[in-house]
Amino acid sequence: MSVSGQFPIRDNCDPTDPEEAFLWMLVGLPGLKGAPLLLPVQHLRAVSRRLWDCGARPVGEPVIKYRPPRAGDPHWLLSPGTWTDINDPDPEDVFDVRQFVAELPLRQRQQLAAALGLAGAVPDEAPPAPMLPVTQPVATEATASNDPLPQFDPTRRGVKAVLAYLRTVDPEERERVLAIEQHLGKARPAILTHYSGLSSGGLK
Repeated sequence: MSVSGQFPIRDNCDPTDPEEAFLWMLVGLPGLKGAPLLLPVQHLRAVSRRLWDCGARPVGEPVIKYRPPRAGDPHWLLSPGTWTDINDPDPEDVFDVRQFVAELPLRQRQQLAAALGLAGAVPDEAPPAPMLPVTQPVATEATASNDPLPQFDPTRRGVKAVLAYLRTVDPEERERVLAIEQHLGKARPAILTHYSGLSSGGLK
C-alpha cells in the first residue's frame, strides 16, 4: 500500500517497496522532541531506500510498535509519539472536543472561534474578584434610636453593682429597683437595709 499523503505507519507501508519498507521505523526516533519525524517524508523515503540498497530487509516480526500521540495528550501537536511493546493494548482514542476546547487558553479559544466564523462567541474573561471583602463606609455621624434603653435589673447584678447604681438614680427609679429586689429578687439585706426608711413598695 502506498504511503503517499499519509503519515507512515506499518499498516500503510509496503514491505516490498524499498522506499517504504523501513519508512515506518523512522518515526519517533530515540531522543526526538518536538515532532514525530526528524526529516520530511521524502527524505526519509530516501533513507529507507539506502537501507534497502545496503542489503537490509524487514524479515522478522517486530517486538515493538509505534503509538502516535493522542489528540487529548498534553502537547499532542508537538509530541513525537512513543514506541511500546507489541502486545500492549492500544488505549481507546476517544477525542472529547468540548474538553479539548475548554482546556485551551482564552486567546486560542478566541482564535478558534474566529476561524470558525464565530467571532465574539468567546468573550474576554471578567476581572477576578477582589481578594478582600467589600465593606461599607464607616458612618461619621451616630444614628439615633427610638428604642428605650433596657431597665436596670438587680436580680442579674451583684450587691456592689446594685448599691452603686442606686446612688446615681432618682428616687422613683430607686424605689422600682428596691421593689424588684425585695419581691422578685433575693431580698438581700446588704441592699435593703441601706434604704429601710422607704415606705413605698412594702419597704420599711
